[in-house]
Amino acid sequence: MGSVTLWRNDNDELFDQAIAEDWHAFFSDVSNEDHTLLESFQAVKQFVNEYLPDIAETTSVSRNLTYRIRMICEMSEAQRDQEPVWQNWVATVNWITNPNVVPVNESPFLKKGQSLPNPKKKGFRKNQFPVAQVLPAPRPEIPLASNLEKLDLTQSYHVFMNSLTHYQATDSSRELGDFLQKSSADGEDNQEYLYWEDTFSRFSRKEKLADVLKTLLMMWEYVEIEFPDNALHAQPLRKLSYEIWKTVYMPHSQRVQTKLWQNWSAAVHQALE
Repeated sequence: MGSVTLWRNDNDELFDQAIAEDWHAFFSDVSNEDHTLLESFQAVKQFVNEYLPDIAETTSVSRNLTYRIRMICEMSEAQRDQEPVWQNWVATVNWITNPNVVPVNESPFLKKGQSLPNPKKKGFRKNQFPVAQVLPAPRPEIPLASNLEKLDLTQSYHVFMNSLTHYQATDSSRELGDFLQKSSADGEDNQEYLYWEDTFSRFSRKEKLADVLKTLLMMWEYVEIEFPDNALHAQPLRKLSYEIWKTVYMPHSQRVQTKLWQNWSAAVHQALE
């Protein structure tokens, strides 16, 4: 995990209890047996889905890393082997599973104020924790589209709710059903609506209308935060999160052919009736 991100608490432990429990859930969800390199990496994918979502509030480097990890999990072995993020993962696993590399009680992580060791300086010890040599490749730009229908704030929220209701009806997710029950009303008494209002203002750049693609991107951001694709959430919501992520990065000509976009369009027409 040190090759992906670093979590420390006041006791200088790698994970606090809540994060440790999450990691156990992600690890066990992939397999209860010892993991292959790819299976352990799939657990890492669940971890970054939870803690480094692909949203505007996450740093660009972290978003690129999350995107690359997700893509690597879908690649063939030959494709994975060419990816620097995967190469660093393999090096990290080799490092931590080799008892001759480093004493068990030695931490691979930097202490506060400490800098990375310089290989050219005297005293540099070989076989130290493998630090990534390059940053993750930039994620692609999200393809936009023109001449799309536009929605106001209330309409967009109804589309959001209608779309989720479709998934709840087809997949019977209790988690999603509970969310819809408490979030369906629009107004100041609904905290989810107030959050949606803030998001709408940001995506529409404070205009009164936003097109249907931008409102889908709003839904994507919401789902990235609330229902990421990992073991902490019901399978239908994990599937929804994954499908939205795949859809938003598609060229629009391909995007409109997906079931997700067709469901979104149906929800739009329902809201505009």
